[in-house]
Parts: sequence; structure tokens; C-alpha cells
Amino acid sequence: MRCERHQRQIRAMARGEIIGSLKLREHARHCLRCQAEMSRERRIQRELQALRDELPIPGGLATRILESVESLDRGSIIVRKQRSKIAGLCALGVALAVGLTSRPGRRRVSQAS
Repeated sequence: MRCERHQRQIRAMARGEIIGSLKLREHARHCLRCQAEMSRERRIQRELQALRDELPIPGGLATRILESVESLDRGSIIVRKQRSKIAGLCALGVALAVGLTSRPGRRRVSQAS
């Protein structure tokens, strides 16, 4: 197994984001290079967690962020999606109508002969 190809998965396994395939887990269990990569990733995650615990969050920041997200105007996005659905359905209807009307019927062909 080529370790370079699976570095993302090895790191994700170290972070606990994925379990990984049986083949990958077996490989990581026996490969010193992958074990070192997993160890390095775990150390980085511990250091990031320590930084998060050390840095104070200004009072009310989380509340202000959540309020600003909730105050976003989502109405225009919903209206645009509805309009595009209606336009798509109209285009489909027109295509069907054109397809059905332009199709020559058997009666027309037999009458013309």
C-alpha cells in the first residue's frame, strides 16, 4: 500500500473522523511511517485544543454571531429557488408540447397518400 495516497485518510483516522477500511487499519497498525503520521496528527489536535482552551472568547461573541446568522435574509434565496423550479417546469411543458405537436400522426401520412 502506498502511504502517500492514503495520508488524508490516515490523518482523519487519527482525528477520529473516520474508522477507515480494514485494509487501511491493518496497514497503519504495521507501518511505522503511518503510525508516525497518526501520532503527529494527534499531537497537533491536542495542541489546537489547548490553544482553544487558553484563548478567551469575548463575552457575548457567540450570541452576536448566532444572532447575525439568524438575521440573514433567506427569503430572497427561497424565492429564487422557487422561480427556477417554475421556470424549469415551464420549459419542460413547452418541450413536451412542441414534441407532441410536431410528431406526425399516422392519419396525416395515410391521408396525404
